Amino acid sequence: MGNARNLMVVAGEHSGDRHAAALVRAFGRTGAAASWFGAGGPALAGEGAEILVPMERLAVVGIGEVLSRLPSLWRDMGLLKEALSARRPDAVVLVDFPDFNFRLARKARALGIPVVYYITPQVWAWRKGRARFLRDAVDLCLVIFPFEETFLRERGVNVRFVGHPLAELAGPPSPRGAFLGRHGLPLDKPVVALLPGSRASEVRRNLPILAEAGSLLAGRRPGISLLVPWAEGLPDSLWEPFAGGPLRRVAGEYLDVLGHADAAAVASGTATLEAALMGVPQVIVYRVKKITYEVGRRLVRIPRVGLPNVVLEREAVPERIQDAFTGPGVCGELERMLADGVQAKDRAAAIAAEVRNKLGEGQASARAARALVEFVEGIRRPSGPCRP
Repeated sequence: MGNARNLMVVAGEHSGDRHAAALVRAFGRTGAAASWFGAGGPALAGEGAEILVPMERLAVVGIGEVLSRLPSLWRDMGLLKEALSARRPDAVVLVDFPDFNFRLARKARALGIPVVYYITPQVWAWRKGRARFLRDAVDLCLVIFPFEETFLRERGVNVRFVGHPLAELAGPPSPRGAFLGRHGLPLDKPVVALLPGSRASEVRRNLPILAEAGSLLAGRRPGISLLVPWAEGLPDSLWEPFAGGPLRRVAGEYLDVLGHADAAAVASGTATLEAALMGVPQVIVYRVKKITYEVGRRLVRIPRVGLPNVVLEREAVPERIQDAFTGPGVCGELERMLADGVQAKDRAAAIAAEVRNKLGEGQASARAARALVEFVEGIRRPSGPCRP
């Protein structure tokens, strides 16, 4: 590519920030030059992107949370729309985060700015009508599940399957002994990971129940290590009620905490797929406000919520969602995994192999970057709104 391109990138949550950063890094490795600006977190900033809107201001879950944060969300949306108009990037790269990013896609389309969507929303699961929006407002969709390519292409979307960014994930970064030694944890006792989520609203709702489960488990298994990976940007005030208890907070070592766990309770989301791929026995948990759950229950077209179960099309991993998500219930699931020992790990390893086979080859970020380079090189910007 000749001259450096000016590209806008928008990621609104931790997993999207990591995937966007990997895409930006892979884009640079192709030899293509670009300057990046938009919304994201520390991972994107670390790749040199200019962050106009920190993702911590955008990350909310559920209808109730969105309503309470609407004024600030509208301000940040306005800021990004103004940047689109003023800077006129060569293209906009949207990463997941659909309810926010769809509005930006609409604005970019009105300005005649090409739109690439990396990690499209799960329109195959609910609100399938959004596929029409992707067809009409997005120039290229880069999808991470193989069945998404077929689903969207049948609906007229310009789509390419690039593989899942997590497909290569095999294990934690550090050896088990080094990780446990670093934190002064016993080598001969089980490690249990409790993952409440990465957003403040998720942690506020999920951590009390996970803490109850952990306390019950600690009473049954003295000396057990109960670890909570703490996402960057989460306020310390969320942890204060649990300080001094049996749970231990660990910051900055998320994959080590999860990967070295003998059992885990994981909030529904990308982390459930990471746990599955690393062969960690897990129970998937989640709770949202009642109004959010009732609306979602009527719209979702699939019977499972955990990503490993969605990929495998069966409940391979136990789920405790909404009213079934209780401290005693989660404790019971974790206790069964620990009691099963090697058998539980063998089952988790078999699930890991199945999931990896479904997700296809690795190098998703590199393939997505090559597709983006090819797309940007071929841009002939339209003079106004048009169909892709």
